[in-house]
Amino acid sequence: MKYQVNWIGLGKKLTKFMSMAISIPVAFVFIARLFSSDFNLEKTFEHVAIWQLPLFFLGIVAFSAVFGFLIAAAFKFAYVKIENGNLVGRNYWFFKNSIPLSEINELYPFSNNGIEAVVASAGKHGKVYISTHTENLEDLIAIIESKMESGGNA
Repeated sequence: MKYQVNWIGLGKKLTKFMSMAISIPVAFVFIARLFSSDFNLEKTFEHVAIWQLPLFFLGIVAFSAVFGFLIAAAFKFAYVKIENGNLVGRNYWFFKNSIPLSEINELYPFSNNGIEAVVASAGKHGKVYISTHTENLEDLIAIIESKMESGGNA
Protein backbone atom coordinates (compact mmCIF):
# COMPACT_ATOMS: atom_id res chain seq x y z
CA MET A 1 0.00 0.00 0.00
CA LYS A 2 1.24 3.50 -0.86
CA TYR A 3 0.97 6.44 1.56
CA GLN A 4 1.26 9.81 -0.20
CA VAL A 5 2.47 13.04 1.39
CA ASN A 6 0.03 15.97 1.52
CA TRP A 7 2.59 18.29 -0.04
CA ILE A 8 0.21 21.25 -0.38
CA GLY A 9 -0.43 21.28 3.38
CA LEU A 10 3.31 20.98 3.95
CA GLY A 11 3.93 23.90 1.55
CA LYS A 12 1.52 26.10 3.48
CA LYS A 13 3.18 25.19 6.77
CA LEU A 14 6.67 25.86 5.40
CA THR A 15 5.55 29.19 3.95
CA LYS A 16 4.30 30.30 7.38
CA PHE A 17 7.42 28.98 9.12
CA MET A 18 9.85 30.65 6.71
CA SER A 19 7.89 33.92 6.65
CA MET A 20 8.02 34.17 10.42
CA ALA A 21 11.65 33.02 10.60
CA ILE A 22 12.68 35.82 8.24
CA SER A 23 10.19 38.59 9.14
CA ILE A 24 10.65 38.58 12.91
CA PRO A 25 14.45 39.16 12.87
CA VAL A 26 14.07 41.81 10.14
CA ALA A 27 11.41 43.59 12.20
CA PHE A 28 13.69 43.49 15.25
CA VAL A 29 16.49 45.05 13.20
CA PHE A 30 14.19 47.92 12.20
CA ILE A 31 13.07 48.36 15.81
CA ALA A 32 16.65 48.29 17.12
CA ARG A 33 17.65 50.81 14.45
CA LEU A 34 14.72 53.03 15.48
CA PHE A 35 15.85 52.95 19.13
CA SER A 36 19.52 53.52 18.26
CA SER A 37 18.64 56.58 16.17
CA ASP A 38 16.65 58.12 19.04
CA PHE A 39 13.38 57.56 17.17
CA ASN A 40 14.53 59.54 14.15
CA LEU A 41 12.41 58.07 11.32
CA GLU A 42 14.52 59.65 8.58
CA LYS A 43 17.71 58.09 9.90
CA THR A 44 16.03 54.77 10.68
CA PHE A 45 14.56 54.42 7.22
CA GLU A 46 17.27 56.10 5.18
CA HIS A 47 17.65 53.05 2.90
CA VAL A 48 14.00 51.97 2.79
CA ALA A 49 11.07 54.36 2.64
CA ILE A 50 8.32 53.74 5.18
CA TRP A 51 5.74 53.24 2.43
CA GLN A 52 7.93 50.42 1.04
CA LEU A 53 7.82 48.38 4.27
CA PRO A 54 4.56 46.56 3.44
CA LEU A 55 5.98 45.69 0.02
CA PHE A 56 9.22 44.56 1.65
CA PHE A 57 7.40 42.18 4.01
CA LEU A 58 5.11 41.04 1.19
CA GLY A 59 8.27 40.18 -0.74
CA ILE A 60 9.48 38.10 2.21
CA VAL A 61 6.18 36.17 2.19
CA ALA A 62 6.38 35.67 -1.59
CA PHE A 63 9.98 34.45 -1.32
CA SER A 64 8.95 32.07 1.47
CA ALA A 65 6.01 30.78 -0.55
CA VAL A 66 8.15 30.03 -3.60
CA PHE A 67 10.82 28.17 -1.67
CA GLY A 68 8.34 26.55 0.73
CA PHE A 69 6.37 25.07 -2.14
CA LEU A 70 9.52 24.01 -4.01
CA ILE A 71 10.63 22.07 -0.94
CA ALA A 72 7.11 20.68 -0.47
CA ALA A 73 6.95 19.62 -4.13
CA ALA A 74 10.06 17.52 -3.55
CA PHE A 75 8.16 15.79 -0.75
CA LYS A 76 5.75 14.37 -3.33
CA PHE A 77 8.53 11.82 -3.77
CA ALA A 78 8.73 11.13 -0.02
CA TYR A 79 5.79 8.75 -0.10
CA VAL A 80 6.00 5.56 1.93
CA LYS A 81 5.02 2.09 0.75
CA ILE A 82 4.55 -1.24 2.41
CA GLU A 83 5.42 -4.00 -0.02
CA ASN A 84 6.68 -7.56 0.41
CA GLY A 85 7.02 -7.12 4.19
CA ASN A 86 9.21 -4.04 3.81
CA LEU A 87 8.70 -0.38 4.60
CA VAL A 88 9.97 1.57 1.61
CA GLY A 89 10.60 5.30 1.98
CA ARG A 90 13.30 7.96 2.22
CA ASN A 91 16.16 8.25 4.67
CA TYR A 92 17.55 11.48 6.17
CA TRP A 93 19.44 12.31 2.96
CA PHE A 94 16.31 11.66 0.86
CA PHE A 95 17.72 8.46 -0.64
CA LYS A 96 15.28 5.59 -1.06
CA ASN A 97 15.55 2.97 1.65
CA SER A 98 13.78 -0.32 2.27
CA ILE A 99 13.69 -1.82 5.73
CA PRO A 100 11.99 -5.04 6.84
CA LEU A 101 8.89 -4.38 8.94
CA SER A 102 9.92 -7.22 11.23
CA GLU A 103 13.24 -5.49 11.99
CA ILE A 104 11.79 -2.09 13.00
CA ASN A 105 12.61 -1.69 16.67
CA GLU A 106 11.89 1.98 17.29
CA LEU A 107 9.57 4.81 16.22
CA TYR A 108 10.42 8.33 17.33
CA PRO A 109 9.62 11.93 16.30
CA PHE A 110 11.97 14.11 14.26
CA SER A 111 11.82 17.87 13.73
CA ASN A 112 14.27 20.13 11.91
CA ASN A 113 13.65 23.58 10.37
CA GLY A 114 9.91 23.11 9.99
CA ILE A 115 10.19 19.55 8.65
CA GLU A 116 8.53 17.07 10.98
CA ALA A 117 8.61 13.31 10.65
CA VAL A 118 8.32 10.01 12.43
CA VAL A 119 11.45 7.91 12.14
CA ALA A 120 11.16 4.15 11.75
CA SER A 121 14.52 2.71 12.81
CA ALA A 122 15.52 -0.85 11.96
CA GLY A 123 19.04 -0.92 13.36
CA LYS A 124 21.57 -2.12 10.77
CA HIS A 125 18.93 -1.88 8.01
CA GLY A 126 18.72 1.88 8.43
CA LYS A 127 15.89 4.32 8.95
CA VAL A 128 12.88 5.59 7.04
CA TYR A 129 11.61 9.11 7.69
CA ILE A 130 7.82 9.35 7.44
CA SER A 131 6.52 12.91 7.05
CA THR A 132 3.85 13.93 9.54
CA HIS A 133 1.95 15.22 6.49
CA THR A 134 1.58 11.66 5.17
CA GLU A 135 -2.02 10.74 4.39
CA ASN A 136 -3.42 8.04 6.70
CA LEU A 137 -0.37 8.37 8.95
CA GLU A 138 -2.23 6.95 11.95
CA ASP A 139 -3.07 3.76 10.03
CA LEU A 140 0.54 3.38 8.86
CA ILE A 141 1.89 3.86 12.40
CA ALA A 142 -0.64 1.32 13.70
CA ILE A 143 0.54 -1.25 11.13
CA ILE A 144 4.19 -0.66 12.03
CA GLU A 145 3.49 -0.84 15.76
CA SER A 146 1.51 -4.05 15.39
CA LYS A 147 4.46 -5.61 13.54
CA MET A 148 6.81 -4.35 16.27
CA GLU A 149 4.66 -5.81 19.07
CA SER A 150 4.27 -9.18 17.39
CA GLY A 151 7.90 -9.42 16.37
CA GLY A 152 7.03 -9.13 12.67
CA ASN A 153 4.55 -12.01 12.64
CA ALA A 154 1.34 -9.99 12.37
